[in-house]
Amino acid sequence: MYQRIQTCPARQTNIRKAELTTLPHRRHVPRPLGDVCPDYDRVAGQLVVKLVSVLDRVAVGDLQRTSRGKAIVCLSRQKAMYLMHTVFSSPYHKVAEFFGRDRTTIAHACKLVEDMRDDEDFDRQLEAMENLLVSARSLYEISDRGAADA
Repeated sequence: MYQRIQTCPARQTNIRKAELTTLPHRRHVPRPLGDVCPDYDRVAGQLVVKLVSVLDRVAVGDLQRTSRGKAIVCLSRQKAMYLMHTVFSSPYHKVAEFFGRDRTTIAHACKLVEDMRDDEDFDRQLEAMENLLVSARSLYEISDRGAADA
């Protein structure tokens, strides 16, 4: 009696994708500052690398070197990649461009560091780095707003 209406499978897939990709409304989403300042990702990368090199006692050149290096250097580089991606909202391809790596390497580093945060000491150290970088980012945003108003 009732006829079931068949819809195109491609249309169903698009509807499902749209349902899955809609994000709940968030009050504050940090805007990517790369649109405002073209050198933003480079400056953010340099800041992260310098901070990680000082706190981990690793040379800046070692963090940006394309070879793997020692384990301590690799871990510090992975921390820097993670921090650049999370604190400065830099997309994987921009982080990869800065470090001379592939974006999948950045994704792997971020996952690895996220897994290592289960260790309390590691998490505390990374949280301190994040707090320093968040402060630096907010200073940059304030100075950027001041320059735009002038």
